Amino acid sequence: MKKFNIRKVLDGLKEASSSSSSSTPSVQVGPQENNLIQETLQSEHFQLCKTVRHGFPHQPSSMAFDPVQKILAIGTQSGALRLFGRPGVECYCQHESGAAVIQLQFLINEGALVSALADDSVHLWNLRQKRPAVLHSLKFNRERITFCHLPFQSKWLYIGTERGNIHIVNVESFMLSGYVIMWNKAIELSSKSHPGPVVHISDNPMDEGKLIIGFESGIVVLWDLKSKKADYRYTYDEVDFHDLPELCFLKVKCLLKMYILLRFNFNIIRPGTCFFSFFSFFYNTIGGWQLIL
Repeated sequence: MKKFNIRKVLDGLKEASSSSSSSTPSVQVGPQENNLIQETLQSEHFQLCKTVRHGFPHQPSSMAFDPVQKILAIGTQSGALRLFGRPGVECYCQHESGAAVIQLQFLINEGALVSALADDSVHLWNLRQKRPAVLHSLKFNRERITFCHLPFQSKWLYIGTERGNIHIVNVESFMLSGYVIMWNKAIELSSKSHPGPVVHISDNPMDEGKLIIGFESGIVVLWDLKSKKADYRYTYDEVDFHDLPELCFLKVKCLLKMYILLRFNFNIIRPGTCFFSFFSFFYNTIGGWQLIL
């Protein structure tokens, strides 16, 4: 078997390179230029960046759902907004202020979303375009926002504040109306104590001119928007977070009479704040107002 000599191969390469160098003019290269290597990559090309987000958002603080378009919106304490649709559809948005999102309200089946932030600002998002963006913003300077409510297919957004007042915003123009429900008119005229912040607002699905207002102190007020006065007041004196939820029935006076089942589901949002929710509706044809404990 013939042996392979690597030394002869290297000698042949040296001779070929020397002959080619003799045929071409020599170029003197300095030792400093010979050591330089042309680099095309820079340090900023290696910086870390987010390419994809997966899973539940960090520190969620609020949530809303559009049952028609089946879109879930989740707000976080860092001001982020995550939108989830059908499998594979997801969108990420960020409020410029970075304040925590305390509440979200969908304009059902209209491709719009209202967000309330901890810095007492309210924003209207347009979800119809490819990249959701803020259409309008409104800032409260003298009062802190504690609760927002947007009735179904309504152009009026009700905003409760820490002072116990309720302001009404036109969703189309996103401007405050002159109608304000003051706390001293909502509670008993003989009562001088402040009822506390507004912790809940609900509309009557059978009569859009009625609102149920809940205060932190346990006072529940049925407000008539047309007559601008309270039709009914109820005071819940004691709140025990360990007891079962208390139930009360309010029978609504209208053409089709309705029982509203209210559950006072008190939960602590932050120190000194609680809320209750309405979870079911029952209908009846008997008239008159009645409170059943």
